[in-house]
Amino acid sequence: MVDKKGGYVPELVSELPIERLSHDGRGIARHKGKTVFVEGALAGEVVSIHITKTHRRFDEAVCEVVHSQSPDRVTPSCEYYQQCGGCGLQHLTLERQREVKQSALVDQLERFGKLTDIPVQAMLADAPWGYRRKARLGVKWSRQEELIIGFREKGSSHLVSIQHCAVLHPELSAIIPSLYQLIPELESRRTIGHLELAHSDEGCALVVRHLKALSHKDQMLWLNWAEEHSIQLYWQKDQADSLVKACLEKGKPVMLSGDDLPVLSYRHNDVTLTFQPNDFIQVNPAINQQMVNQALEWLQLKESDVVLDLFAGFGNFSLPLAKKVASVTGVEGAANLVRQARVNAKLNGIENAFFEAADLSQAFKGLSWAKTRYNVVLLDPPRTGAQTICEQMKSLGAKKVLYVSCNPSTLARDSAILAEQGFRLVKAGIMDMFPQTAHVESMALFERSGKKKKKQA
Repeated sequence: MVDKKGGYVPELVSELPIERLSHDGRGIARHKGKTVFVEGALAGEVVSIHITKTHRRFDEAVCEVVHSQSPDRVTPSCEYYQQCGGCGLQHLTLERQREVKQSALVDQLERFGKLTDIPVQAMLADAPWGYRRKARLGVKWSRQEELIIGFREKGSSHLVSIQHCAVLHPELSAIIPSLYQLIPELESRRTIGHLELAHSDEGCALVVRHLKALSHKDQMLWLNWAEEHSIQLYWQKDQADSLVKACLEKGKPVMLSGDDLPVLSYRHNDVTLTFQPNDFIQVNPAINQQMVNQALEWLQLKESDVVLDLFAGFGNFSLPLAKKVASVTGVEGAANLVRQARVNAKLNGIENAFFEAADLSQAFKGLSWAKTRYNVVLLDPPRTGAQTICEQMKSLGAKKVLYVSCNPSTLARDSAILAEQGFRLVKAGIMDMFPQTAHVESMALFERSGKKKKKQA
């Protein structure tokens, strides 16, 4: 609907039946011949909705009133749930959340991977709350001069002001109220870009992204706050490589950087992994531990195996694998993570793990690490998947490929490519890395069949 000034007015639709759930947990209905994706509605319900966005083939809407309630509906635990875009499935039972995620994996593999009789394994799951050990908080000021610290609203770039977060590690969540007391006292209160929270074996850390240099007054305010709350404090200017550790020495601010920059760490599988607070890490430590254990179990590694770990990060998979095999080569696109992986290998006394930097979205033929023949390839790509790698998989000589995915649709696409390369799917399953959200993490094991799949006419 359009008003007299040409602006869009959300259309109200009353008593619309919801047919099923989409892969992202939204209700699916039909209205005026179009599919409607309804935020907050569940299968089997009758709801009234506001259509918020219209497209040529489908519309998007939010649920306003539930007239007939699904038995799978529960009351969200979080007071910010209706506005905050951090979690999208709190109104759905945990059991049903996990069923939706598993169905999404199977459906994508069947529809786009052209696979049948998918060998689905038991899911990996753990605590549904307080699991997240890393998060980024936005910082803004409203027109009414109110400080807003929080996550983005659903379907918007605006922030929701929060005082706590139920999915954050409790020690991280407990930091938030004190920030509302500190930031208004800063001279730089309007030039704080965002805050990054991280939890490690050393405790809590905070990265302050600031757009202008911090005055001495602000430095002391931050440092006294960090000391009071036992938080490791880091500052970062607008450049990505400008991270410094801030601390007090004899009552004066001191900044550590470069080789002097201390690290955070976590431990699993008898390996200590160090990282910087703004590095990418697996945010759910319990599922990360289970995930690495499952990788080791599924691969059934031998001491003679030569393994290639693609998108290796700072060694989360590489180093535990290296303890079981002849050698591991980890390849990662971010040079800083490659450096950290080498440090971690040395820290753990692992001499058979080697790390290289390479753009894994490009063809790798001719690169030194790609000239080796590998028994096993493990890959853990971003949401865009690993199409280029899968198209070249046969050249690496691997008999087994373990694919860790954060997007079922790109996993399905890449599964079809691997089938063309002569691999068959032998195991697949989800890992509930992000409870209360529709985000689906999964793992799939492929083995070389020896015969190239014939293309269907």
